[in-house]
Amino acid sequence: MSLFHFLLLIGLSFFLGLAVEEVSLQEKIPGPGGVRTFPVLSLVGLGFFLLDPRYLSVFSVGLLVLGVWLYSYFRSEAATRSHPPSMVSAVSSLLAYLLGPIVIREPSWVSIALVVSSVFFLGTREKLHHLAESVPIHELLTAGKFLLLTGIIFPLLPREILLPSVPVTPYQVWKAVVVVSSLSYASYLAQRFLTPRGSDFLEAILGGFYSSTAATILLSRKGHFQTGREREINAAIILANSLMYIRILLVLLLLRPAIAQKIGGPLLILFGLGVLVGGIVFRWKGRAASSGPDTPGKSGSSGNPLELNSALFFALSYVVISFLTHWVHGAFGVSGVYVLAGVVGFTDIVPFILSLAHPGSAIPLHVILVSTMVAASSNNILKGIYLLIFWRKKAGLPSLLALGGLSAGGVLLVFLFRM
Repeated sequence: MSLFHFLLLIGLSFFLGLAVEEVSLQEKIPGPGGVRTFPVLSLVGLGFFLLDPRYLSVFSVGLLVLGVWLYSYFRSEAATRSHPPSMVSAVSSLLAYLLGPIVIREPSWVSIALVVSSVFFLGTREKLHHLAESVPIHELLTAGKFLLLTGIIFPLLPREILLPSVPVTPYQVWKAVVVVSSLSYASYLAQRFLTPRGSDFLEAILGGFYSSTAATILLSRKGHFQTGREREINAAIILANSLMYIRILLVLLLLRPAIAQKIGGPLLILFGLGVLVGGIVFRWKGRAASSGPDTPGKSGSSGNPLELNSALFFALSYVVISFLTHWVHGAFGVSGVYVLAGVVGFTDIVPFILSLAHPGSAIPLHVILVSTMVAASSNNILKGIYLLIFWRKKAGLPSLLALGGLSAGGVLLVFLFRM
């Protein structure tokens, strides 16, 4: 043991003791021990560990004694108090006792991470209780099911191609499901719990990262029913659709980094242009915003992306589009893939892009890059059609022109970058 380890142990245990003492004072819940107790407990645990570092016999006896002491304390507190005593100090005492061996045996970041995480949870009691009350139980169950499938089923899936006509393995399919659903879920959580109420602008942008098509439809309906908010709605539509390029880039970066590096430049350029145009539209002088009748629907998303139905539908789409891509490439060559990219753009383009870029794909790299840009441009045309259908006013012209510009820009960048 070095002097550094000793000082680290004293500092971390004292820091933990300060946090526990502060929480006890604020919540007026006394516990077994205070600021001085935690450094002493850590030193005792360290001493017992050093007496028998191989078999940990002395350390184990000390842990047993500490457990009996905490049990006796809780029995006496429960008998004299009207409500059960807090477990915070007791659990923190166990952590302080265990710190000694952890500091010596493990890298420094392990002990620091344990203490800092504990202090974080100690200091966010009210926020965590509020979060627990605000999250519906069905969403927790949905997340639990997805974690079950991700942590248990996913590693067991075969990594060999099962059907020659479908050039992707079950492992690759579910890996794509996990990545896409996780990115969408992060946007879903931010949209549901972090955006201020009534902030349609931020909500729509985050919804656009989840599904730019759904965000475009929702905002177009708002533009049809509301007046005086044309600038905000137009800017939100443009920014939400610009995020589609970042979503594509992130998915490729997590699944096929080599392809993401090749196509990252054009995607970032289109994203930057979209943000620039959206900012100009938002700052353009026009009528002041006024309240109007709200349109049905409160969210740009269509539900929890971790729902098993959503995940299975994405997996099925991936398999079907992979089969179509493989067949079209074999039957019609490169030109057939380009035509398919334009057609698939009128649906969800992510399964198509992944079917092109999966490991072992026989499609040349430049064909993958061009097809990705064509599919994204075609998808923008689809959203322009939705905008015309649902907004039905000239006020949506800036968004329509921006979507057309992004589509044309995607095709132009194909030639500029010589993909």
